[in-house]
Amino acid sequence: MKKFLLIVLIQLFVFGLIFGATIDSKKGYGSLAWKSSVQEAKNSGYILTRINDNNYLSKLYNIWVEAYKVTPKDNTVSSLQFHYHNGKLFAVTEMVNISDSSQANLEKRYGGFSNQGIVKVGQHYMDIKFSPDGEADFLSIIISPSNNSVTTIMCDWSVYKDISIVSKSLKKKTSTAKNSIVDELSDLANKLVQEKLDGSKPSYAFVALTTDYKNTLVDNYITDALSEAMFNTGKIKIIERKNLETILAEQKFQSSGLVNEQTAKDIGMIAGVDFVCYGTLKDIEDVFTVNARVIDVETGEIAAMSRVNITKDAYLSKQPQSAVGSSTSSTITTTSVTSPKTSEPVQSTQTVANNAWKVTKYYDEFGGFTHYVFTVNSADTRMLVVSYQKHENIANSRVIAGVHWANNCSYAGWGDDNRDDYDIKGKEGSSITKYFNNNWKMHTSSSEKEYFWFGWDEKSGSRWLVDIIRKSDSVAVRRDGLTRRFQTAGLMDKMAEYGITWAEIDAALANEEF
Repeated sequence: MKKFLLIVLIQLFVFGLIFGATIDSKKGYGSLAWKSSVQEAKNSGYILTRINDNNYLSKLYNIWVEAYKVTPKDNTVSSLQFHYHNGKLFAVTEMVNISDSSQANLEKRYGGFSNQGIVKVGQHYMDIKFSPDGEADFLSIIISPSNNSVTTIMCDWSVYKDISIVSKSLKKKTSTAKNSIVDELSDLANKLVQEKLDGSKPSYAFVALTTDYKNTLVDNYITDALSEAMFNTGKIKIIERKNLETILAEQKFQSSGLVNEQTAKDIGMIAGVDFVCYGTLKDIEDVFTVNARVIDVETGEIAAMSRVNITKDAYLSKQPQSAVGSSTSSTITTTSVTSPKTSEPVQSTQTVANNAWKVTKYYDEFGGFTHYVFTVNSADTRMLVVSYQKHENIANSRVIAGVHWANNCSYAGWGDDNRDDYDIKGKEGSSITKYFNNNWKMHTSSSEKEYFWFGWDEKSGSRWLVDIIRKSDSVAVRRDGLTRRFQTAGLMDKMAEYGITWAEIDAALANEEF
């Protein structure tokens, strides 16, 4: 028994040594820095065996790369590879045997995730940031827990992004015009970047620049280009605009008109960032003048301000004044219906024959989303809800589907005797039982005065319910012995009236799954 305990203690000690010393994937692997040579790896005590499988390597890279299997220095690493480009180390992959793949345990080896900008994406952890066009600007580590192991890819992104097949799949083609605007904003970006006394990267939130055009597409286009230019300096961290919107909504932050020093400071304090960047655009013939300011959230003072003229590219030149979002393929006639929450009129489309779905459409100028709220009632005010939040960048779009059952839409956590267990049955005949663990406040106008609550299954996302609805002419829902039937035929037809395709709904559902 004592011998067994001694062995366990030794294993725990070794495990602690391995996971106690973190790997800085931004700089390299252990004692090996990015761009170090094969000989330096050998000098560090690693045994390298050349990989000559060109078929394997061609699936990873689009040019010739040297790859080596490496004999690990510890017994928890079951597989280790070093990859070299032009004789310099740029990527390392390892598989670690680990029974506990919780984030807290992973951070013992790979460092604090929040400090490095590592986020959870599905069953992976990524250090990755997508530009508005879907291009991956940075990637240093991907962690994939499965079968009591963690597979990790660490890389020098400056090299990896240009030669990796994976990086190419993460990218979307970025227009030359958009790149030119990012380039034009690079000098302004460098003037707006601030430093922290402790040497760490400061965090920034970007509020959409405003124009006398009152055209949110223009605002977001140039704001995204400026945030991309500032991120490209490599000196700051950025909170994603979608995350910023969610945080402000949760805190019920409301702002109207132009952002000023006080509102910028308020936004920064709510979002928990060091600096907030905001400003205005002025349309002057064939150029826009960008006036940008950076507020120090801690002091509320202007930390930096500057301006620059940027040439209108083809996209900006064709944007009309006063546009507020993506246009639909046809004109929609509206009529009034009644909100179950407020009993006040809200806007909906004119119903078509045998189609019970009602639609509310409005534009969220702050977040840059066009909201489509699709609802269908039962015999009373209970509803099935499909909310499509459409962003011009499809990667930011979202679909949330659920059930409005009562005015307060009580959900899990309100008491053991009031669980939101819903039995839902569609075309297939068999029922599925779901535990709705959250609720959502759905506004039905941009004024935010009309709204209702509905419950949804945050843990499982919304795809399962959307699939049931779109494949069924009717859906039955039961809760606490009370059953209601909904005539769900025609959801996709109703979406088509607004120019919405299943492809974009499917893409938005995929975003929710992550």
